[in-house]
Amino acid sequence: MSRITPDDVIAQIAEWHARDVRCEVLGGGITNHNYLITVTGEAGAPGVGRFVLRIPGDGTDAFIDREREHRNHVAAAASGVTPPVLHLIQPGYCSVVPFIQGETMHPETIAGHPERLEKIVEAIRTYHDKAVFDNEIRVFDMIRDYTRMALENDAPRPEQTDWMFSVGERIEKAMERDKPAPVACHNDLLSENFILAPEGKMWVIDWEYGGMTDPYFDLGDFCVEHPLSPDEEKFVLSAYCGGMDEHRYARMMLHKLVADLWWSIWAMIQVRVSKIDFDFYEYGVARIARFCDNAAHADFESWLARV
Repeated sequence: MSRITPDDVIAQIAEWHARDVRCEVLGGGITNHNYLITVTGEAGAPGVGRFVLRIPGDGTDAFIDREREHRNHVAAAASGVTPPVLHLIQPGYCSVVPFIQGETMHPETIAGHPERLEKIVEAIRTYHDKAVFDNEIRVFDMIRDYTRMALENDAPRPEQTDWMFSVGERIEKAMERDKPAPVACHNDLLSENFILAPEGKMWVIDWEYGGMTDPYFDLGDFCVEHPLSPDEEKFVLSAYCGGMDEHRYARMMLHKLVADLWWSIWAMIQVRVSKIDFDFYEYGVARIARFCDNAAHADFESWLARV
């Protein structure tokens, strides 16, 4: 099937017919194509306003169940943390949501900003508490599935890989102790997936990798994506738990490594299967380097013991 274009999608939305519809490329995102759609007409009329159109990238279906993603997005929107899906256009699971006027976050606009960290943790707690997804993600099983996929696609296998898996096995064994109940998790908390609106609300977008899993994976994934200080990481945990909990802090810190293990394998598979113009190899190598640094942390053994 030929690649879907914005015009293909726009033509299928009846309330945009006979209106002035403008389309421009939006930045952000690694594996999808995002567009800002501006529809002019009488204020308040159906279909008038600004919207975001997302067209999934070629090859992404190897990782993402788009029907499941849609259901999770709907559940997250009901919790109030993400804009609703206004249109789901087939083929291709192209989605249209309201455009959020606000500041897209970046690592440097989150780290060092405690008021923004607090808003982010509040948003995470909200969907953890209020949303329910219909799929469960067992993170270590998924990592094994990705490993098989990497072998099947002859993906690059950096020299640290076997050692990383051995570290991952130690973490998995430790994580079997006192496991928290799974909750609705985003699992891909890059800074660009947060938008701060002028009125102060922190929105969360893009639910491709969502599923019911360990809540401290979400927190660990968020922490590893941002250059937070040790005090800021403790702030995240304390804000989430309502106070410092060394036991859960250890779990969150170990999940920083789990997240980098997951996404480094994902990146090496993308080297082979993705048609997106992005250096997935360097992206994966950077995650491997960070995994190694965190595994060498002076507190790593104590995290394993305390989790």
